[in-house]
Amino acid sequence: MSVDDPETRLRNTLDSLASTVVPSPDAYANARSEWQRRDRRRRLIMLVLALVIVAVADVVGLWALHSFAEPDRPPRHERIDVIVQP
Repeated sequence: MSVDDPETRLRNTLDSLASTVVPSPDAYANARSEWQRRDRRRRLIMLVLALVIVAVADVVGLWALHSFAEPDRPPRHERIDVIVQP
């Protein structure tokens, strides 16, 4: 491999750049809090979506039961005798 090899030059450049980088001490904590916030938000959205779906299904079911039910019969005006055994 020659010194002018692009891979070697790129590796040397990236190594020198990496040696000058100073990591932030609280980077992991910040990233973790962001992940947890996103996870909580995702779970809350899924919960609300599930509740909306169940509520809509209940309303549609009750509407269907009411709209396809037989109409109420008019009350009978004939006398009903009740026989009670002694």
